[in-house]
Amino acid sequence: MTFRLVLSALARSRVRRLGVVFVLAFTGACGGALRAEGPDTGPTLPGATDRVAAGATRTSPYGDFLAARHAERSFNNDLAAELYARTLAQTPDDPALMRETMHQMLAAGRIEAAAEIAGRYLEHEPDSVIAGLALAVMELARHRPETAEDRLAAIPARGLGSYFVPLTLSWTKFARGDVETALVALAPLGKLRGGAPFHDYHAALMLDLAGDTARAADHYDKLSANDFSGYARFVELAGAFLERQGQVAKARDIYIRFLARRSNAVMVEAALARLEAGRPPTKEVNSAAHGAAEALFNLATLLNQENVAEIGMIVLQMAIKLRPDFDEARLLRGDILAGAERDEDAIAAYDKVGPKSPLGWSARLRAAQLLDRIGKSEVAYARLRDMGREAPRRSDAMVVLGDLLRFKKRYGEAVDAYDAALTRIGTPGEQHWSLLYSRGIALERARQWDRAEADFLRALEFEPEQPFVLNYLGYSWVEKGRNLDRALGMLEKAVRLRPNDGYIIDSLGWAHYQLKAFDRAVIYLERAVELSSQDPTINDHLGDAYWRVGRHYEARFQWERALSLEPEPDDVPAIEKKLADGLPETAAKREAGGAERARGGG
Repeated sequence: MTFRLVLSALARSRVRRLGVVFVLAFTGACGGALRAEGPDTGPTLPGATDRVAAGATRTSPYGDFLAARHAERSFNNDLAAELYARTLAQTPDDPALMRETMHQMLAAGRIEAAAEIAGRYLEHEPDSVIAGLALAVMELARHRPETAEDRLAAIPARGLGSYFVPLTLSWTKFARGDVETALVALAPLGKLRGGAPFHDYHAALMLDLAGDTARAADHYDKLSANDFSGYARFVELAGAFLERQGQVAKARDIYIRFLARRSNAVMVEAALARLEAGRPPTKEVNSAAHGAAEALFNLATLLNQENVAEIGMIVLQMAIKLRPDFDEARLLRGDILAGAERDEDAIAAYDKVGPKSPLGWSARLRAAQLLDRIGKSEVAYARLRDMGREAPRRSDAMVVLGDLLRFKKRYGEAVDAYDAALTRIGTPGEQHWSLLYSRGIALERARQWDRAEADFLRALEFEPEQPFVLNYLGYSWVEKGRNLDRALGMLEKAVRLRPNDGYIIDSLGWAHYQLKAFDRAVIYLERAVELSSQDPTINDHLGDAYWRVGRHYEARFQWERALSLEPEPDDVPAIEKKLADGLPETAAKREAGGAERARGGG
């Protein structure tokens, strides 16, 4: 099991336990307070009306508790923290409620208030990792590494503590000026399953900061030998180290090799762009507090990747407390909020990433996509067009604009945006197959088939095994009655590549239908409906196939189901006509019927 999986399993187990224990303890120990309808416990919270009954002016502890649980499940950490705090004020000695309030305050970035509760909570649960870590972070933020060290040393080195403690304790020792003792404190991490890359990474950071670049290089070489374990952040800082040592060509090589495998690694993309522009790197970690923030950021990234966002957000906010200008952490915070569909909060987080930061551009792109998602599409389009004018040689803002317009079925405008992107690119390469595919879709929907077909074919030159392109072009040819044998071959290949994709299997079934192999079409279309039962087109296709094989009752059932699934408005009249009249006979059936009548003397 990898370091990431071990860490996420421990965090998941902790989250489950917290939920069950909290409900049982709180409802038992505080039942009297919950049952009592008391006076107003505080002012109505701004923004609380999306979680609490609108217009409510009086609350009870139980009402606050229930609203807090709902806010927590909705990832509304600010509101959850405030509501839990109000409930805790009524039952101040309940440890389960202390823990939950502390967690939500940490997730909301209210580290000082959370630390005050953490101190009280440790009197009940002295082994708490999160409480101990919160207090240690506050001491580091106050430049008191000795006290922070004492806090961390009290955390048991088991469970989550076995990962958190070596990383953070080592940096507190480093802050006291003892590099070798710091490395000793870090050493246990290297012995944990999957922990060696994180040990080497943070040892390299410490040694580089201490001026021992030779030993730092040794640790970076170990990371490079294992392809940096797939972590973009490791690549970014290792490359920056090499650049500062004058090994620019080697740094460029590790950036390019990593991006060949991970094309969406924005931090590495930004590092490579900076290098190519001739700008020297800064030393990203230049203090012990930055090192501890880096450690917490690394752990938060892992937890988020493993969908343990609750603990991930807590740890991330601690990192931001130690380093308020940490743009990588701000970007990740936006990503976590976006993943929880807290879109407006995510936009605010993205907008806090410095505009001159290497990550500022990526944050602006993500904010524009969320603006579109919350219905502020015109604002999103305007932002993207402004970005396009601001950086006339970059294509990505135009690609995102094209995607958003295409999703809104504004195909002509989407084509214009994609055209602008490809003009900026010049000659497309293999990495641009998806852009050609996207423009091909927009062109096909805008009834510019010749250009669309050319884009699909060009995309297949770059990615001949790409199932989505094979499916779209093959299906389009089938619909148009062109190149049917070649289309069938493409669709069969696409199904082999994605055997459980209902849409692709539907395309193959429809190809057999167009080739009048109706029995075979039924086999594939039934499978497609099993996999994608809510798609009106697939249900409509199966109805047609059933009719052709004489299964008329089942055909009408599928057509009725297709209508119930809200098909495209243009498709409704045709389906309704089939329900009323069925399908006309095929030419082959008419000829067969005429021959039969001739043989019978009719």
